[in-house]
Amino acid sequence: MTTILIELCIGAFVGLSLGLLGGGGAVLIVPSMVYLLNVDEHIALATALIIVGINALVGGVIAWRDGRTQIRTALIFGASGMVTAYIGALISRTIDGRILLTVFSILLLIIAVLMYRGNAHLKQRDTPHSLWVIVAVGAGVGLITGTLGVGGGFVIVPSMVLLVGLPMRNAVGTSLLVIAMNSSASLIGHLDTPFDWTLIGVLLAGALPAMAISGRISASINQDKLRKAFALFITVVALFMLGENVVHFSQ
Repeated sequence: MTTILIELCIGAFVGLSLGLLGGGGAVLIVPSMVYLLNVDEHIALATALIIVGINALVGGVIAWRDGRTQIRTALIFGASGMVTAYIGALISRTIDGRILLTVFSILLLIIAVLMYRGNAHLKQRDTPHSLWVIVAVGAGVGLITGTLGVGGGFVIVPSMVLLVGLPMRNAVGTSLLVIAMNSSASLIGHLDTPFDWTLIGVLLAGALPAMAISGRISASINQDKLRKAFALFITVVALFMLGENVVHFSQ
């Protein structure tokens, strides 16, 4: 019973972060599964793809219904990213789990810095970059998603503003569809993973209602303070993971 409550809390925390910040799912779920639930590193990274992908799909559909997405841009980013996401998933399976967690922790530190700075400094581009630049960025994000199980919204949103010229509101909504596409392609490369579907069900049972609730209360919360607090929390988690893995390799 205690384990189920922990799993529900992890799922709820993930749902709250997605609902309030539009990201952070894998950032929370991977270390939680590894260090709190003792899940194998490869299984945790693959499971994160399912949780993040489903939540992103739900959020993307809602954004599409609200007119906050640009389907053409999502397809360009998503199509290029799906190929490399699948390749990244195959690469991930050949790498030692501890090495993946070390790289993951370094990536968390980068995410924390980007989150702390926020997107307010981004200026919408008047003329989009060439199609090949957009495809290249989409492919790079897909590779990160496939290898480390991270949705990549922290890269996709600024890229859509700076490269494509989307308004921030549309970039956030469009990025959710790209995350869902990349996650599904990555998952194909992990189909033989021994998933714990009961665990996945409990995590989603905690995440989806929390995401719905957070969507209603988000307007009353200072987003800037919340984002910076979350960035500091991620920094602490990343430093713990990095230190723990460095100690492991030094033994």
